Amino acid sequence: MKTLSSILALTMVVSVFPANEKTDDKKYDLKGKVIWPDSYTLEIARPQTKITEGKTYLGNVLQNLINDELSLQSHAITRGKVFPVIIEYAVQKDHDTIAADERSELLRKFEMPKVLALKILRSKVAPEEKFNCGSKPRQDQYNLFSRISGSVGALKIDVMLCQGSEIIYRQSALTDEQELVSSVTRLMNPVRGKLTGDVYASMKIETTPVRSSVYIDDQFIGKTPLKYSYLIPGKYRLSIKKDGFESKNEQIIVAANDTLTRTVELAIAPGGGVLDITTTPAGARIYLDADYKGVTPKKVENIRLGTYRLHLLHPEKGESYKSVTLTEDNPALLINESLSGYVADKVPGFLGLSYKTWYWVTLGIAASSMGTGIGFYVWRDQANEDIFARLSGKSPDQYTSEDTAFVAEKRSQYDARNGYATGFMVGAGVFAAISIYFYVRHLLAAEESIVMQRPPKKDEGIEIRIGGVPGTAGIPGTTGISATFKF
Repeated sequence: MKTLSSILALTMVVSVFPANEKTDDKKYDLKGKVIWPDSYTLEIARPQTKITEGKTYLGNVLQNLINDELSLQSHAITRGKVFPVIIEYAVQKDHDTIAADERSELLRKFEMPKVLALKILRSKVAPEEKFNCGSKPRQDQYNLFSRISGSVGALKIDVMLCQGSEIIYRQSALTDEQELVSSVTRLMNPVRGKLTGDVYASMKIETTPVRSSVYIDDQFIGKTPLKYSYLIPGKYRLSIKKDGFESKNEQIIVAANDTLTRTVELAIAPGGGVLDITTTPAGARIYLDADYKGVTPKKVENIRLGTYRLHLLHPEKGESYKSVTLTEDNPALLINESLSGYVADKVPGFLGLSYKTWYWVTLGIAASSMGTGIGFYVWRDQANEDIFARLSGKSPDQYTSEDTAFVAEKRSQYDARNGYATGFMVGAGVFAAISIYFYVRHLLAAEESIVMQRPPKKDEGIEIRIGGVPGTAGIPGTTGISATFKF
């Protein structure tokens, strides 16, 4: 018995009529069933990475962000591209196969699903150089390809959603490293719409105070005032949070083409903390966990107790990062920072040397110690060779007093050299471990993902302006000429 098709990879279960069944010319009705899959696959490929500054880890960051943005995606339309898992059918006793028209009739009898639950997979394989849908695409699943190129200050992100060999959606965005999250969100929203056949719900949320964080099933989707589309119809937990205010949570149910509207006023949380921040020079921008809080000097109040990352940035003078913790015992902190440089200009290190320099120094000491230890081991064994060369063939009862003194001296040398060799080998191991520590610190410093770059220097030069503005009809300054020269 033949299978339906090698492409469909269908399993056939054949039921033969009993032997005592009459075998006249009567046509038996086709009996059987079709079992369709219960989920549809979206495979997120590893991004192509072509960044001139060598920050290849941004490819992993991009794939993680894309995966997070699609985590709310529960279903996807099949667009007719879905194959049966199993076809079961019964045939007449004398038949060894099922006719093509009977098979087609059976498939029509059991309608293929238009929408299936979505199963998201991550692939470690990057798309091809030509950035297309792949050389051998599967026709019954979605594939999402992405590419990140350019430099850290001017990144370009390309995304492409394929279903088999068909491109469903393709778009690009220009961004920088600090705006990577918001750029991926803008690119993924239309992708989610395409997966649902542009059947989705929307949300419009306004809060007092503004810039409150909105979460759907614990996934951050933006700050208020928020207009959010491409939400898959269904049931969710909506959470609205802001530092220093009590959170609001509710269960929501959204239907296709509906717009959920909420106007929420958050109450001030009791026992909020305070940060009194000053800088030298003044006028630095304050970011608390990436939320802008104003410029220094400033007292930031009603902060929910906890640990935060504080970033102070002066566009002309420098910046500072530090961790601050507000507790019930210590809810108010006074912070005074001197800004004299930028993270991008500072080489992380220890005692004035970079971690990479310390790595090479300690690695060199480890190698030297190991070489010295090996030398002492060789020298140690020379003492035994000296004993063997002098006393070979003599039994201990034939040793003279001079021989006994010689043996004692050589054994003492052996023990001393062995101690030195062991000490140097232990030291080599210790310095090797220290070199690994400094190398890891160097890698962590090199892979720092949030780095504020120094603002570009203004063009320096001399500007000369020549002009005259005589009055007309008694009204001064209404006509005239001027010329500007810049060197």
